Amino acid sequence: MTMKDGATEQTATMFDTSVASLELKGITKETIADVILNVNEYQGSKNFIVNDITITTDHSLSINDFIKVPPVAVDLMYNEIISIIRNSADDCNGKYTPLSELAVKIIESKKEAYTSSSAAISMHHNLKGGLIYHSYRMVKAAEKICEVYNNLDRELMVCGAALHDIGKIWEYDTDPTGNAEFTVSGVLFGHLYMGASLIKKSADGQNYNPEKIKMLTHMILAHHGEQEYGAVVSPAIAEAFALYMIDNLDAKMYVFDEQRDLLGPGGLTEKRPFGMENKIYVPDL
Repeated sequence: MTMKDGATEQTATMFDTSVASLELKGITKETIADVILNVNEYQGSKNFIVNDITITTDHSLSINDFIKVPPVAVDLMYNEIISIIRNSADDCNGKYTPLSELAVKIIESKKEAYTSSSAAISMHHNLKGGLIYHSYRMVKAAEKICEVYNNLDRELMVCGAALHDIGKIWEYDTDPTGNAEFTVSGVLFGHLYMGASLIKKSADGQNYNPEKIKMLTHMILAHHGEQEYGAVVSPAIAEAFALYMIDNLDAKMYVFDEQRDLLGPGGLTEKRPFGMENKIYVPDL
């Protein structure tokens, strides 16, 4: 079995039992339990044996006390994303319905999955609520980058950041502890295609600027930057390139955040983390 405490997880073995016998005691996949462990050394590694496991009697505890969750409250992130999107509204001088309304409509209709899904299986933001945490930081970054590069379309940037990974709600099946597994749709189609398809389906027959719909679709299909890294196409507009860079930046910053929490000041990783070009050092400041 695998046990988590919110910071680490550990696999342990329990002999002379079975999943069925544990279930008869009320112990299932997401049970909060009191566990007595015996720790031994085996071939240079620690070996954990479960001597006893019972359902905890502390009813004040919830599953979120024992799993990794974003450092920002989900409701705060959700409300701020919606607010930033609405503040980016552009009706093209009254000619079209703002693209921001489409983005808000999609997110509101998928709120439960959008706020609870992981953003990955083992890479960045692979935790319960990882999708909204990743999207939240990107939306805030997209809003700020438009202040520097003022030729970028702010509405496209904000909506693209909020929706770029929306297809992951179908690509992954995220359990209540934050573990994610690929779905059949995820294997067959991938989140870029499913996200782009959602934009088309949601916009059909509505009075959105067709050029903006086209560009938003392109941004989703191109946000991995290069076909080598899973992009359907490479970025062909400034907003798509900026979105790709923000996406990559936030993924890398998440790795630095994780290592800072694990290592502490003065810490150095033993190996080069996956996706990074060097080991990571945490400054002793």
